[in-house]
Amino acid sequence: MNVPGIGRVGAPRPVRAWPIARAILAILALPALAGAQAPPSCQLRVRVVPQAGSTDQPRSNMLAIPGSEGLYEMHLGGGLVVGRCGDATMTGDSAIHLEHVAEARMIGSVRYRDTTRVLDADRVTYYGVSDRVVAEGNVRLERLQSGATLEGPRIEFLRTPFQGSRTLATGRPHMTLPTGGAGSEPFLVDSDEAEFEGEEHAFARGEVEIRRSDLDATADSARFDSGGLGVLYGRPVVRGEGYTLTGDSVLARFSGDELREVRSFGGATASGQDFELQSEVVVAEISAGEVESLWAFGEGRSIAASGRFQLAGDSIEFSLTAGQIDSIASVGTAASVETDPFVPGTQLVEAAKDLEPGSNWLTGDTIRAYFLPAVPDSLIPGAEVEPTPERLTALGSARSFYASVRDSTRSAAPSRNYMLGNRIEVRFTDGEPSEVIARDAIGIYLEPQAEGGGR
Repeated sequence: MNVPGIGRVGAPRPVRAWPIARAILAILALPALAGAQAPPSCQLRVRVVPQAGSTDQPRSNMLAIPGSEGLYEMHLGGGLVVGRCGDATMTGDSAIHLEHVAEARMIGSVRYRDTTRVLDADRVTYYGVSDRVVAEGNVRLERLQSGATLEGPRIEFLRTPFQGSRTLATGRPHMTLPTGGAGSEPFLVDSDEAEFEGEEHAFARGEVEIRRSDLDATADSARFDSGGLGVLYGRPVVRGEGYTLTGDSVLARFSGDELREVRSFGGATASGQDFELQSEVVVAEISAGEVESLWAFGEGRSIAASGRFQLAGDSIEFSLTAGQIDSIASVGTAASVETDPFVPGTQLVEAAKDLEPGSNWLTGDTIRAYFLPAVPDSLIPGAEVEPTPERLTALGSARSFYASVRDSTRSAAPSRNYMLGNRIEVRFTDGEPSEVIARDAIGIYLEPQAEGGGR
């Protein structure tokens, strides 16, 4: 009896095993195929060129590699040793060529050059299978397009240039990064590790130190691009003429060869000889190496302190001339409180105007403080110059309480002056409040008791 698909009962159809066996063998062979090395990307040639005036004779010795059968390494010297692979040329005093793995070790006064970079080192090894170049000992690499350089004990990169290809330097390298065109002043960067990514980006990691004539900075890591932008991460500190910025990250922006902006993010602070500013974001706008303005904004309150004054608001802006404060504007639920002289470096906390009875304060939608120019005789290098207030103005829902408007005809004690109005202005004489003027206002004025008058 026949059964469809089976054949004769008692005589099963034979099964061919060879297709299955061949599939199993192919699967078993996959790891070996995956581990196989790809052929070199170019044909490596190494030779000795006699040098004019030299009495040395070119030499080439083939030595068996210990522990291998039929494999040799070629030792070359006695002249200028030249290695070529694709668009790359290497020269040195001597070389070891491992032809079976397309590897060349150039030794002594080595120079490497391809279409994108030139490099000098004590030793250079080219690994043909991985197309990798490793340079060691007094290494200096220059990018031909940008002029950026890397110097250090060890640098490695892939020979074949491609978009985003990496050049990595370790062992505390030194990096020089132009900020503009030819002849522009560069960043000078020292770090534990440095990297070029193509022609557009550079990175520094580990104890980063950055120097230029207009700034000095430190951070845990930093990124730079060819468009004149630098970003610092991890405890960054940027110091310039008359200012210091800190934050979770700091951005420095250049236009051509000139530093134009330093922007700090996250717990940002800006400080100078006579001011302190803190906010979520602080921006310093710079011209000719000096700060023209400081702007603080972001979530939470912005707080500024200068001399005996503290201002707070949703945002704050400083205007400066020659490093000296011209004015400070506080916008959005603004407040000005007269406090003890601020000590630079201390943590700013918004002063509460009702903590000390009799303290001077001013509030409004917007407050602007104006300061007198510093006295020329006091402009001594390193001298502390406390800004002298000229006047304070508050606009919109303004309120003020001043306890230092003196009535000299009756008493040496201060008067008490409380006002509400649309606009309030406090004027100062020799740094002390001397007059309070209000528009569309109501107020209370309390004279001090005359001396000797009892209660």
